[in-house]
Amino acid sequence: MKAEAVQLFKVLQGGRQYRVPIYQRTYSWGQEQVERLWTDVLEAGREGRPHFTGSVVYVTTSDDDMADVTQALLIDGQQRLTTTVLFLVALVRRLHETGGFKVEKDGSTVSVTAENLRKNLLVNPDVSGLLHHKLVLTQRDRDTLSRLLESLEHAHTPLPADPSPRVLDTLNFFTAQLQKPGVDLAEVYAGLQRLQVVRIALKAGEDDPQLIFDSMNSTGMDLTEADRIRNYVLMKFAGPAQEKLYADFWFPMERQFEGAEPDAFDRFIRDYLSLHSKNPVPARLNEVYRAFKHYVEKEQGTPGLEPLVRELAQAARYYAALLNPEAHEKDPEVRQALLSLRSLDLDVWYPLVLDAYTAWQTGELPQADLLGVLSVLETYLYRRWVCGVGTQGLNKFFPALPGQLRGHPYLQAFQDQLYQQRSYLRFPTDDEFSRELTARDLYTRRNLSRYTLGRLENFGSKEPVNPGNYTIEHILPQNKNLSAEWRAMLGEHWQEVQGRYLHTLGNLTLTGYNAEYSDRPFLEKRDLMGSGQQGQGFKSSHLLLNQELAELSEWNEQRIQERAQRLVGRALLIWPMVTPSPELLAAQTVRAASQDLPTLDRHLHNLAPSLRVRFDELRELLLGLPDVEEVPTSQYVAYKIRGTNFCDIVPQPALGTVKCWLNLPFPALDDPHGLARDVTHIGRAGNGNAEVVVRPDTSLDAFFELVQQALNYQLARTAVAPAPTPAHTVADTLAQLSGESITALGAFEQALLDLDPQLTRYTTQYYVGYGRPLLVSGVPRSGMIRVEVQPRDPDLLPAEMFAGWEARARDRWTLSLASPADATRALPLIRAAHAQMAQGLAYRQPQVRQLAREMRDLFAALGEEMSVQSTRTSDRYLAGQREIARAYVNSDSVFLALRRDFGTLDNPTGRGQPVDSGFIVEWGPGYFADTLTQSADLEDLRPLIRQAYEAS
Repeated sequence: MKAEAVQLFKVLQGGRQYRVPIYQRTYSWGQEQVERLWTDVLEAGREGRPHFTGSVVYVTTSDDDMADVTQALLIDGQQRLTTTVLFLVALVRRLHETGGFKVEKDGSTVSVTAENLRKNLLVNPDVSGLLHHKLVLTQRDRDTLSRLLESLEHAHTPLPADPSPRVLDTLNFFTAQLQKPGVDLAEVYAGLQRLQVVRIALKAGEDDPQLIFDSMNSTGMDLTEADRIRNYVLMKFAGPAQEKLYADFWFPMERQFEGAEPDAFDRFIRDYLSLHSKNPVPARLNEVYRAFKHYVEKEQGTPGLEPLVRELAQAARYYAALLNPEAHEKDPEVRQALLSLRSLDLDVWYPLVLDAYTAWQTGELPQADLLGVLSVLETYLYRRWVCGVGTQGLNKFFPALPGQLRGHPYLQAFQDQLYQQRSYLRFPTDDEFSRELTARDLYTRRNLSRYTLGRLENFGSKEPVNPGNYTIEHILPQNKNLSAEWRAMLGEHWQEVQGRYLHTLGNLTLTGYNAEYSDRPFLEKRDLMGSGQQGQGFKSSHLLLNQELAELSEWNEQRIQERAQRLVGRALLIWPMVTPSPELLAAQTVRAASQDLPTLDRHLHNLAPSLRVRFDELRELLLGLPDVEEVPTSQYVAYKIRGTNFCDIVPQPALGTVKCWLNLPFPALDDPHGLARDVTHIGRAGNGNAEVVVRPDTSLDAFFELVQQALNYQLARTAVAPAPTPAHTVADTLAQLSGESITALGAFEQALLDLDPQLTRYTTQYYVGYGRPLLVSGVPRSGMIRVEVQPRDPDLLPAEMFAGWEARARDRWTLSLASPADATRALPLIRAAHAQMAQGLAYRQPQVRQLAREMRDLFAALGEEMSVQSTRTSDRYLAGQREIARAYVNSDSVFLALRRDFGTLDNPTGRGQPVDSGFIVEWGPGYFADTLTQSADLEDLRPLIRQAYEAS
């Protein structure tokens, strides 16, 4: 590999041809990137300074000494190189119109003409045919650029029938800019000359392009996960094999997602992996490439990449039918079932339905069973939405289900699985569903309210209507200033009636005359006539939902309740309770009769919302490990591997913590953060000698490291061979330090003791630690100690305090101790980190710290009377003397409670849930609460926060 900084023109000069591999994405720079390059060129030309514009990486495929033209495949930099070539095409065209100009070079005058620019930078003039053009693009970009370059020699060369719009847009932009008055072409040329890149030349068969490609950081448009996956796969092939694989499978696969959401292909790969990899937990969308690469290199059961690509192409066709049933599904019943499921506007169900749909397509699942699965799934999701049960946990539950359904009667096994779920995965009962459907605000989620009314309207109809052709009508109007007729009909407490029932099921219907109805009295809405005596009122409506209204002479609280009950009765037929198999019911009966077995629900009963979230996070973390079994007992929830407990956990509601026991000898535990205590000789409920109390601010990453040690200990203990022990430890390395490294370490340790005499030094298998909880650690590197510190809140510290330190992941900072002076230089940041630890500050992830600050700013902006009272665990927001909100800031999330009844909030996003426990005792039950992880979540809640403030 050879890397050097050069002028971009030098990349193009000489006998060279760069070909964009077929697996690279097509030209994709838009207006923003092109305008930035134009500005950079003008500034470089005017100011006479070089401008770095990124990197160009290529693999040479022919020897410079053996060919007139050196051929190379572009690995990175095709976007900026293509844009520069289009810039030059526009400049050559402009010079054809204006003539050339002269520039000074090395003390002499040089003419710059359209022809010498073309021959020097755009074509190889001494060769013809396939090697004539210096840049050859991929797919339809290729023909478009080729014709443009030919047109510089032959003016009437036509464009291809289907030209690349992005290529033409960029060329037209530069053409327009160069024709503007006052543009100095010599200055533009000078700016182009001063563009610099890092040129990295690789040799085929010697360097690994994939390693280089993975490490590159583009200064233009970042590669998508789909780009990275395509490049990774097709780089494994060469020549005709690559072309064939792309043309036969990969390109048709990508075509399946044309017109879909931009991340549709990434979601497909994520969901495919969640079904086929050992760990069904879906990857984050920004980590799909890494997950795919891991699957191919570590887990893939199919030999070779080509069979995997064939399988992916087939699965993509099925997935496309789920994304767009109207375009890709021919069977009318299946198409309608998928459309109905998609109308719920959720995407957690895709892995499960992809498995069922695949089984149907391959003949393993009858169509009737597929339709049954889709119907049960739709009911499950809709009932949960009505009952305010969020989607938490479903993204892990659904991918794991197919493994439990295959090999059994699929539909019945699916129903049995749903019937057995409890807590946040439960299938709401008829009682819960009926109660919530009657009282829930259905209007704020317009898509779901229209879905609800449409299903109720079309139930049992042979001529279904499209609810999208109608608007949602409030029979009792929304206007808070109701007319005298409405007030008289509703009675003395008309405001209370309107507030309670306005957006509920009993008061909503569909109509095509929403504007005509407006706020009219009920009898006018019922009997309304349009021009030409055309009936427009409820009496004249052909909709089933409105026909019962035609017989009524009044609309009040009683009528709303009666209509709601009738519609709920119909809803129970449309979205019925799941039906368990007789075998499951019999087994449950026998089990219940034989013993009163402990359940998970008992441990979760009446937990505070923040503790419940924390407990669920631990469950998901533990159950994400391969082959782990969860077994509730009367005293704790056990997590087993090969039948042996390796971790037991139990919530502690009074303390807001989760107590955990790790089943391994305490001396065998490597605990850099000091989370565990030795309970070897202390009575305890769980198994294991190491006890960890997980608090709201406890790092889950740090806890997970301990869990993995307990898991590995039990796996090693039950295996035939003993667990391996390290041959070389940190203590061995420390003993070999000499010279200034020892002096530097001694000075550093003395400085730490001066800072806090209570700090203790301890050596683990991997590093030296100081302080419990861990304040700072040191790792021997290259004959010296490299120290690492993690301030609890680095945002509060001045930038100069980090001078000389190297930033690492998760707000950690490192510095090498080569001399005693380095120890002195390290102290300011360590002092600050120690002070934050002594103050009891908890570490929060950067996005959570930013979220908490934005939340405080948002509440402060509500009014001058707003104030905040902060404790170690929470922020209490007060309007005057009244608390209107409380936020619990955890390490990776913020739990926000609003002192406002959940049902009274106008909540268009449908976020949050009502809290019925006495978690905040003085508030009472039913208030709004939600968990936030990023700034976008706060934006969703901004209107609700405003409502809570105005209600105070």
